Amino acid sequence: MTFSMVRFGQKIMGLSAVFLLSGCLGGGAGAPGFYRDRKVNIASTTRFEPDRFSGMWHIRAEFTDPEEQVIPGAVEFRAGADGRIAQIAVFGPRRGGWGVLDIYDVAQPMAGRLVAGTPPYATEYWVLWVDADYRTAVVGTPSGSFGWILDRSKTGGADRIKAAREILKFNGYDLAQLRGK
Repeated sequence: MTFSMVRFGQKIMGLSAVFLLSGCLGGGAGAPGFYRDRKVNIASTTRFEPDRFSGMWHIRAEFTDPEEQVIPGAVEFRAGADGRIAQIAVFGPRRGGWGVLDIYDVAQPMAGRLVAGTPPYATEYWVLWVDADYRTAVVGTPSGSFGWILDRSKTGGADRIKAAREILKFNGYDLAQLRGK
């Protein structure tokens, strides 16, 4: 089954090998498994508030290869005792209905940056943008191996989704590989 969070977990474990290979090949938006031109500078948002970001988000769009099927899913960002994001719970279709597929412990070393896994297999997931009311967000990796448009609702917010797409493009992502609404 192809599902964004299954790939999320796989990328946490296998990204170091991809980095080694892409380093040899030069890597860019055209490299397999990469959706962003890494020559374009990227930055996480500095106006990140973990308490407002915590909670359930629906995956409205994600980067996938053309042959992969996008299956609806959601993620829940969970704050720890210190108020920082400490876990990401992944929800999606599973045998018997809908529910938690996996839970990932993460560190939040600074505003808008989450780190899953442990070195040398750690992967950084950056919140590139979130609207003022914390209804729509963009999450991506500096490597360009991953990217999402997240929203608190399954539908609606066309203006915010459009803004999220523009943020991805500004950060060097190839929107031709973005799947979803």
